[in-house]
Amino acid sequence: MTETTTDQPDRPEEPQVGFNPATQRYEITVDGEVAGYASATLIDGVHVFDHTVVDPAYQGRGLAGVLVDAAIGDVVSQGGRFDATCSYVVRWLERHHQYDAARVTS
Repeated sequence: MTETTTDQPDRPEEPQVGFNPATQRYEITVDGEVAGYASATLIDGVHVFDHTVVDPAYQGRGLAGVLVDAAIGDVVSQGGRFDATCSYVVRWLERHHQYDAARVTS
């Protein structure tokens, strides 16, 4: 009996989101490479998400949404409150309401 094996290409790693204290921002990595980030400034105890960037090489994969969801989720899970001035985050929040109770609107 002959055993047949097929070489399957390595699956890409799932995107990972975490806070990087060295850069003071949330970063999303793909296969160990930083693919984008979301920055938030702490103003009077409120995390204000002011900038979101995804490297052009990684655009079109939904990473910005994954990043924003994880970053805001992290703030809220620690009892924090947030708002957004970044246009992407503002639009994302218009479609996703799971964090509305923790949002401080200006």
